[in-house]
Amino acid sequence: MTGKVRTREKCGKCGGAFKVSEEQDIICPQCGTRPKSFYLRLYWHGTEYRIAKDRDGHTIDSYRRAHRILEGIRTEIESKTFSISDYLPKELELFRGRTLLPKWYGSKVALNLAPSHLREVKRYVDKMFLPAFGALDCREIRTYHIEDFFITLKGADKTKQNIMVMLKNFCRWLMDRDILRRVPKFPEISPELPVILWTTKEVQLKVVAAVPEKDRAIFQFAVYHPIRPGELRALRVKDFMMDEGMVRISRAFSLKEERSRKNKKPYYLPLSATFDRVVLKGKLPEAFAFLNAIGRPYTASGLRKVWQRACKNAQVPYINFYNATRHSTASQALNAGVSLDRISAALGHSSLEITRRYASLNVQK
Repeated sequence: MTGKVRTREKCGKCGGAFKVSEEQDIICPQCGTRPKSFYLRLYWHGTEYRIAKDRDGHTIDSYRRAHRILEGIRTEIESKTFSISDYLPKELELFRGRTLLPKWYGSKVALNLAPSHLREVKRYVDKMFLPAFGALDCREIRTYHIEDFFITLKGADKTKQNIMVMLKNFCRWLMDRDILRRVPKFPEISPELPVILWTTKEVQLKVVAAVPEKDRAIFQFAVYHPIRPGELRALRVKDFMMDEGMVRISRAFSLKEERSRKNKKPYYLPLSATFDRVVLKGKLPEAFAFLNAIGRPYTASGLRKVWQRACKNAQVPYINFYNATRHSTASQALNAGVSLDRISAALGHSSLEITRRYASLNVQK
């Protein structure tokens, strides 16, 4: 018969050895006491193993529990699914979430993804995935684990969807490495599309007029050219082709790192007649087009703060910078009768489907 239940302890009363009643119990014949910890003595492929913890890393603290684990092992051996590594502490640790989640995050870092994206993934790992899956053997992740985790999530459906997409990505990473046999079922989440807020050109210009003169150029450009704030901050002098009346959008800032724009492909945008080329005067081609008061590219938070103060000074209801520039300019164009394909080109969208969100705003038209 495969394996035996044993204990390393002596009787706490008389100091004598416990008597093994095979397949029934371990007890001190003199005092009737029982040990508090047990181990399985198992011979496997010519090697003796002593298993003192279950697959979850818990100490085997009763004979009944020890025998139940032993019976499970015997069943696995008969079905040819047994692996000794499933019961060895050092081997088990290799498959814990606390070991594999950091490795998965490291694989994300190696892909050179946007710092803003990596920051979110790191937050999910530290604040959500590790507390829920850190002690779990990732080979044993099942649908009920996913469902139990999902129930704990709070916030908007879109936030929950983002978190679950990342968790599913982790499970696929495990499966690709033959750690997980299959990806568990994930709940279907269909969040409503976020409402696109926008404002009129009159309000835009009123706020721009309230921006301090030293910062006004970048905001003036933003309300006439619907590019993302990160792309706006990354514009260099060489991107402006004044003879052709065009500007090339090819890079963006993600946090403080400059990299390719969101969908990787550069595109060209006609320059508005309102653009003042004085902004570029005296600057080298590699210089950034728009610089803050200390001669550096604007930060995302820096732009937001200036815009927020300007809204207050202009006495208009606050609308965030992204909505007040990119979304507003696109919405104004749609209501003026500009076709979706032209708006899509101006926004640099990778497909017309992304732009169709603005169609719901076509109320004035």
